[in-house]
Amino acid sequence: MQDLNPLAIELNEQIRDATPEVYALLSELGKRIYLPKGILSQSAEANVKANRFNATRAVALKDNKIMHLDVSRQLVPELSPESIFGYAPILGNTELRQVWKAHLQKENPLLTEATFNLPIVTSGMTHSFSLLADLFVNKSDTLILPDKIWGNYRLIFQTKARADVQTYPFFNTDKRFDMIGFRKTLSNISADKLLILLNFPHNPTGYAVTRAEAQQLTDAIVACANTGRSIFVMVDDAYTGFWYDTEVMQESIFGTLVGCHPNVIPVKIDGATKEEYAWGLRVGFLTFALPDKAMQAIEAKLSGLIRADTSGAAQISQTLILEAMKAPSYAEQKQHNYEILKARALKVKQVTTDARYTNLWEVYPSHAGYFICLSLKSGNAEKVRQTLLNEHGIGTIALSKTELRVAYSCLEESEIENVFSTIAQVIQSEK
Repeated sequence: MQDLNPLAIELNEQIRDATPEVYALLSELGKRIYLPKGILSQSAEANVKANRFNATRAVALKDNKIMHLDVSRQLVPELSPESIFGYAPILGNTELRQVWKAHLQKENPLLTEATFNLPIVTSGMTHSFSLLADLFVNKSDTLILPDKIWGNYRLIFQTKARADVQTYPFFNTDKRFDMIGFRKTLSNISADKLLILLNFPHNPTGYAVTRAEAQQLTDAIVACANTGRSIFVMVDDAYTGFWYDTEVMQESIFGTLVGCHPNVIPVKIDGATKEEYAWGLRVGFLTFALPDKAMQAIEAKLSGLIRADTSGAAQISQTLILEAMKAPSYAEQKQHNYEILKARALKVKQVTTDARYTNLWEVYPSHAGYFICLSLKSGNAEKVRQTLLNEHGIGTIALSKTELRVAYSCLEESEIENVFSTIAQVIQSEK
């Protein structure tokens, strides 16, 4: 193993002194990584002190303004050239980070009085997970996932980081979250370090937990932590805010996990991707709840990882999100879009649970998000998918031999009846 850089050693000691529980979770790469005191730190110093000529920035200037092409500038005429073409700080635009933190406090009552750190900007949520894998996952570390997941988890954590993935049944026989299965999986693992990933609203089913379920999940994690194990909990909040059932918890489970036990370190992963209807802008956020000294070191390590990876999220994407969130019509426009998606969700629930289809499929509970998932009682989901696509021009996702996912988020309400009646027709033809 290579010798640690003195800067990495300093950061490690800072984390170990402030929160030994976090240090116990760091991967080998997490312990090695640091942000060099090189060009970036010298440029930052020059930005403060170089009041005559600043020859440190790796950009081109003209008349003391950032150089650009007018053909690009004219596409976004209301934004300043610097906010379009300039580099953003490694950890993201500071004002955007502050605005996003205020957004989290507003949308999550449990966080109103909680102490949590300024969110870190990433190049989309996948980048967020990749950074967490680098910082906290060693080969053979145990990651606990449900049996129904967003497939990219396996690519990031199992294929790339080589974690040992252990799964539990997502649903019990009553089609509720399988709390017994979750607890059993926790108790069956003897490792001192555990990684847990929670995702509500859930992809692919659209399931959301109630407050009681959220507390039971937290209690199960705390009971595991009481045995002395260090637990890193990643909360995937990609679809937060898209709740269509008043009986489910209308905020992130991150709020129940913050401060629940010294050995439990939660991190919230969310972004503008879905929440701000800005999929291609690739703006994600990482939010921790750590003491300032530990967080300063974690930020330095994440800065090193980002520097070695993307160097930072795109400036224009961050500017667009920030300016949109500050606009007077922002809340009204978000509510308008939400109501459209809610109407689609309710229509899908009405159609898929119709008595005409009870002998064809079972509908997994869906309270939120973008999706509904059908458990086919006959036929093969992949064959059904191919027939729908090739003969009817309808795209769906086959998750297993019997499970078919439909994203109603991209269907007009008027199209929903036709889509599911065609799915029924294809299933019947496969008998």
